[in-house]
Amino acid sequence: MPAVILPPTFLPLLAAFEPCFGAPSYRNFAVLVAGWIHCLGRRTITAVVLAAGAVGSRHISVFHRFFGRARWSLDALGRVVFTLGLGWIPADQPLFVLGDDTLARKSGKGISLATMHHDPLLSTARKPFFSFGHVWVVVALWVPLPMGGTRGFALPLLFRLYVGGKRGGKTDARARPRAGKRQRAAEAAHVVHPRPTKLELAREMIAVVARWAGDRPLYVVVDSAYAARAILEGRPANVEVISRERMDAALWARPGRRRPGQKGRPRRRGRRLPNLTTMAARRGRWDPLPITIYGRQVSPLVFTCTALWYHALRDQPVRIVVVRDPSGRRRDEAFFCTDLTVGAAFILEAYARRWTLEVSFHEQKQCLGLEDPQNQTSQAVARTAPLASIVYDLVLLWYAERAQQGVAPAWAVRPWYRSKTAPSFLDMLTAVRQEAWRLDIPAPPCPPRCPHNSPTPRSHAGLAAA
Repeated sequence: MPAVILPPTFLPLLAAFEPCFGAPSYRNFAVLVAGWIHCLGRRTITAVVLAAGAVGSRHISVFHRFFGRARWSLDALGRVVFTLGLGWIPADQPLFVLGDDTLARKSGKGISLATMHHDPLLSTARKPFFSFGHVWVVVALWVPLPMGGTRGFALPLLFRLYVGGKRGGKTDARARPRAGKRQRAAEAAHVVHPRPTKLELAREMIAVVARWAGDRPLYVVVDSAYAARAILEGRPANVEVISRERMDAALWARPGRRRPGQKGRPRRRGRRLPNLTTMAARRGRWDPLPITIYGRQVSPLVFTCTALWYHALRDQPVRIVVVRDPSGRRRDEAFFCTDLTVGAAFILEAYARRWTLEVSFHEQKQCLGLEDPQNQTSQAVARTAPLASIVYDLVLLWYAERAQQGVAPAWAVRPWYRSKTAPSFLDMLTAVRQEAWRLDIPAPPCPPRCPHNSPTPRSHAGLAAA
């Protein structure tokens, strides 16, 4: 195998994954990670191997078999990322686990386990739009890395492929009127593949991370689509959930105490309470709350209450925070937490951290080609795209170590970004590439360009003549 085109400071991070593979598979893994970092086009397997400089060292089918047949577990890689991320979180602080799903659009009838899904980016309020592709349900760990300020970063840990019921593409195109062997194999794989819901997949991954965390408290931050009974009820003992609450949710008071000699089963809920919209309309006093969310200092108006949300969680009340924009430009919103001991600031700041997972999805698609692999077997499909997330984690952790040591590479100055104070993920990815290239490519002989050229007398004379 050729030498891995990565800086020496990056190799200890790769070595942490060595127990997850056999010796040949680990060498293939290192080559694929290096190729994924250096690849500048579509990240197909052949393009990644070409960018790693491994063409000719082994047959290309070896790298395809790494995803389709080799014996290794994707959850084991997530466990290593979880262990590496814990080093950046103080031991006396709780862990924040973020959950969401993202759509990777595909084209081609031979792509296994691809189905029709609602496309949130192309859909409007009046007209929904559906796209053919893969939906990945992802659980990530929020980590306060030093180069992110107060916003932090989301490190994807676990991945599950959600397979819908409608595959689509039944009509053959005029240019290809017959179904080929690969299309028939993909349709057969779709028929026999189990179809758990997104909530069931998220619940399974949350339970795995809860076992990894041990006795440490775990706050799961999800969107309103995952704030349902499948996630809230029967969760592990060290898991609490933070999410968005519906303003029209049916809320109930706690049941009163039983009277002496009262017959019948105990009541599970008390009287019906007004919904949050009515509470907000009747509220006369709102408390300003200075908090830091999305890297900014804001002071919204809030009030809190405790109630039973019986539709989603029947056995315990939840802590609800209603938020109002003082300027009146945004509508009122509500958030809840299953932990009744935390305050309103904790709930709002924790929910704001969920946005870092959306940022990670964007960076993986734009900079690492999460949607690019075109594998056509079930096991290869379930393994290839998540490797982009593993590479995303490694680049962040590498840059964080360099920043902590005070030797983080500086990003290119862009004059049109006047308020930029932190590096983007593309700057971090470029730093890894440049440090690897410096091993073989010398520095350019020309001096750096001057920011401004001093005017000459000749130019003044020309302007005067004009």
